[in-house]
Amino acid sequence: MTEKQLDITGEVCPFCLLIVKRELKNLNSGSTLIVKLDHPPAAKDNIPAAMKKAGHRIETKLLEPGLWELHIVKQ
Repeated sequence: MTEKQLDITGEVCPFCLLIVKRELKNLNSGSTLIVKLDHPPAAKDNIPAAMKKAGHRIETKLLEPGLWELHIVKQ
């Protein structure tokens, strides 16, 4: 399984979700995408909801105020 880092700090919705979906298409099942971002709606709501709906596992970590890291394991 592979692990890929993706830094989308500075991006806003809906671009955050679109970028994450595009990157996941390039990964094999079981691979992990680690996303660093600073847009609260994307980190706390939009991306986690979309990933769960698609069947992927996701864990959200607050690195510091206003900066999150998402660990997404592709289904």
